[in-house]
Amino acid sequence: MAFPSKRQLSCSLLAKTGISAGVSWLDFDWPGPAPRGGQFFMIRPKRFSRFLGRPVSAAGFRRGTLRFLAARRGAGTAELLDMGIGDQAELTGPLGNAWGDFLPPEAGVLALVSGGIGIAPLLALVPELAKEGRLFDFYGGFKTAALDDPPPGPAPSPVQGLCSEVRPYSRKLVLATEDGSEGLRGRIPVFFEPGAYRAVFACGPEPMLRVITEKCGAAGVPCCVSLERRMACGVGACLGCTVETAGGNRRCCADGPVFPAEEICFL
Repeated sequence: MAFPSKRQLSCSLLAKTGISAGVSWLDFDWPGPAPRGGQFFMIRPKRFSRFLGRPVSAAGFRRGTLRFLAARRGAGTAELLDMGIGDQAELTGPLGNAWGDFLPPEAGVLALVSGGIGIAPLLALVPELAKEGRLFDFYGGFKTAALDDPPPGPAPSPVQGLCSEVRPYSRKLVLATEDGSEGLRGRIPVFFEPGAYRAVFACGPEPMLRVITEKCGAAGVPCCVSLERRMACGVGACLGCTVETAGGNRRCCADGPVFPAEEICFL
């Protein structure tokens, strides 16, 4: 896949909003092309001890401001989250394909299913669906209402904060937490039945995606999933983000990250 619209630009961190101890919104200025829901960027802070940037899905774009949802997962993402307001980072993107490449042309209610911070690329899809007048239900699954540890002081739960932009547009919003601290108690696939939907779009941990894929297959409902892999280049050159599919190995960055679910060989 070619990326004719991608740019590599030095951008400033405009805002950083912590929603839990290890998860934050990061807002960068971005004078480049607008991303589509499902696409991602390689982000490399200028003050960075790592040679390679980190891939992060776009969670939103408005008036020249690019929003990401970043979680502290290792040394690289820790340095990303430790950036200060005004610090510079090299952003390369938008990269990859988009949810919109798989939207069915026919009318019908869609289902968006997220697990954890896999909600980010689906949040970027919401305004696109709203603009087109497409009906959808949103399912969000989390370990706990606090994601990890809540930030100090009184505030809505991080889960409620993440879903605040979904509520005005979704026909139905279903939340579930494994500990029952927000919404239904249990894992979101337990409460999801695909039979009533025209198509399903899902992003989250692969065990969750495997169950959603199996349910959609049994119901005969098309399903697309966004996958996460360790990426070095982001453009398909290094072959380090291999995805095993029924048609052979594919590159998550250049051939995805969105794939028809039935093609994926889940472990």
